[in-house]
Amino acid sequence: MTTTLERFEAYLTSVRDLLAADPRVVGLVGMGSTAERWRVDEWSDHDLAIVVAAGHEDTFRFGREWLPDGDELVIDVVEWHGGAKLLFADGRVIELGVATVDSIRSWAVHHHDVLLDRGGVAQAVADAVAASKHTRDGDLRGELQLVVATVRIGVGKALRGEVLAGGEMLRHDAVGHLLSAVSITSPPDARADLLDPRRRFELTHPSLAQSLAEAIRQPEVELGRRLLSLLEQVFSEHREYPRDGVAAVRSLIADR
Repeated sequence: MTTTLERFEAYLTSVRDLLAADPRVVGLVGMGSTAERWRVDEWSDHDLAIVVAAGHEDTFRFGREWLPDGDELVIDVVEWHGGAKLLFADGRVIELGVATVDSIRSWAVHHHDVLLDRGGVAQAVADAVAASKHTRDGDLRGELQLVVATVRIGVGKALRGEVLAGGEMLRHDAVGHLLSAVSITSPPDARADLLDPRRRFELTHPSLAQSLAEAIRQPEVELGRRLLSLLEQVFSEHREYPRDGVAAVRSLIADR
């Protein structure tokens, strides 16, 4: 009986071989768990960047002839930024991007594996990695202040009756700023995703991840209070900690 990883690898090989047979294809790059296949599980998708000769981008962005099983697609959507999400009848997913050697240099790239290179692909991807803005490069003072300001605005929206908008600000924006601040102050960890502080946070900061997971399940006002408490717990000894801002927002929402 084949394992999940063996099936994942076999399918990846079949896609690569079909693409390699097309002279318009310059390269293929695996991203995410497709680059770090040691962490593949039943929920992993194939995260692929197809590198093509200039002028052929839309052929591979919208066409599916390069797939060994394109007739099994149940969802095939190209997003505004040009990336595609493909869902198969058995639940498998491909996340797809298409680029040229020149354009892939502008991508945000961290973990990657060059699976096919007919010239210049590996260097272009290395250039993209070097140029990518990492979460560790952010401004700690700014991120901490944004947590506090976003808690104030998000809770205010929720109390006004805009629960969807307020909840989104708290669960996405405020939490995102908090995670970015943690990334800035954390020692290097090979397990971390340097582009998205949410990815694999449970591995790198398990206790804080559990506290945040519990917090985001709470109603909006309580979520705001918990985010301020976590901010104080983690950052109160840092000179960048916005003590007065935290006190002001806490006082404002204390009895709500």
